[in-house]
Amino acid sequence: QLTAEDKNTKPYQDALNTLRIFQDNIELEYIYAINPEPDGSFSFSVDPTIEDPGEFGEPIVITDALKIAATGTAAVDKEPYEDAWGKFYSAYSPVFDSNHHVAAIVAVDFDANIINREIFHHILLTLTLLAIIMIIGILFALSISFRSRQRSAKLKREMAEIQHEFNDLDKIMLKSSLTKLKTISNEKQRTLLQTLAGGETFGEENDEISELGNNLHSIQETLRRYIRWLNAQTFIDDLTGVGNKSAYQIAIRSLNDKIQNDDTKFTVLFFDINELKAINTRYGFEVGDELMLATAEALKKVFAQKNVYRVASDEFIIILPDKSSEEAKLFLDTFESELTEFNQSHPKSPNLTVASGMCGYIANETRNYRQVFIKAEKTMRDNKAAFYEKRNQKFNEA
Repeated sequence: QLTAEDKNTKPYQDALNTLRIFQDNIELEYIYAINPEPDGSFSFSVDPTIEDPGEFGEPIVITDALKIAATGTAAVDKEPYEDAWGKFYSAYSPVFDSNHHVAAIVAVDFDANIINREIFHHILLTLTLLAIIMIIGILFALSISFRSRQRSAKLKREMAEIQHEFNDLDKIMLKSSLTKLKTISNEKQRTLLQTLAGGETFGEENDEISELGNNLHSIQETLRRYIRWLNAQTFIDDLTGVGNKSAYQIAIRSLNDKIQNDDTKFTVLFFDINELKAINTRYGFEVGDELMLATAEALKKVFAQKNVYRVASDEFIIILPDKSSEEAKLFLDTFESELTEFNQSHPKSPNLTVASGMCGYIANETRNYRQVFIKAEKTMRDNKAAFYEKRNQKFNEA
């Protein structure tokens, strides 16, 4: 029922605020509502995007998925499309009225370039690994089939080529995951990049086939280390180096199992950086990322990296095993001291403040992890609200 003339009315603002809740609480750039027009086309209705929103009534690109959604079935684009904002895949979900007629459609866009680039990187890395494995298999077969010194020399040259392949693999990994590599210590990085086929010089009296076999085994072990390293990155947050959502979900499942067996004690702490969106807007995302990294470093220093998870753009969760709320309070005080020290040592940067909340697991009072999490989140929200109330009070007094 909304029209362009309704922009300043309460129904329009209610709809706008509803979409804005999703945009502000999820790592999300685009979410908007669209309406069908009498001629079969579709146009923007409510768009909470701050920069360059779609104007009410502005036509949008029509795709097969959108047509399907208009009939009452949720659908996703199989092929990307382009409009004034870029190239996207979109998902569409119909919204029904009380008569089960489609009243509107909510659409969410995904940047096609990002998706295609990630797919390309995964395919390239997979093909590179497969090529290396095939080369190793061929070399191993040659080492068994040919025992002559001339053949052995050839295998040595092939090993040198494999070294170059590993170097090429490393370059690919550096280009596609520089942030992840920064989280690895220099010692471990040197181990990954060491000479893969290195070993003692072959003497005249050595069994060269055995030597080649040993070196091939060494190459295989190094390849396994690369694969283990890649698997480890699945659970590491790119920007901060702490656990990501996947690692967090595994931790939750483990805690729920322990709760069912009445064999656990833990405290959950919830952290949210205050005013980060305003800082990004005023100073730029580089400054916001610096504050994000500073927060993560302080959390890792105080609570240990293995207990820290980044679950949203500016939200971190700490799970402290074998700690009560009283014990966790001491850690929280130390964390506040770390923030104070950071602000004092960076006087030209925006002030870094973090809202926090916590809740400890109490046996026989809590059925699952989520109940503990909800209480921790509530205390954090209360803490954040108090921060903004105090800030606004100072602003009004000034």
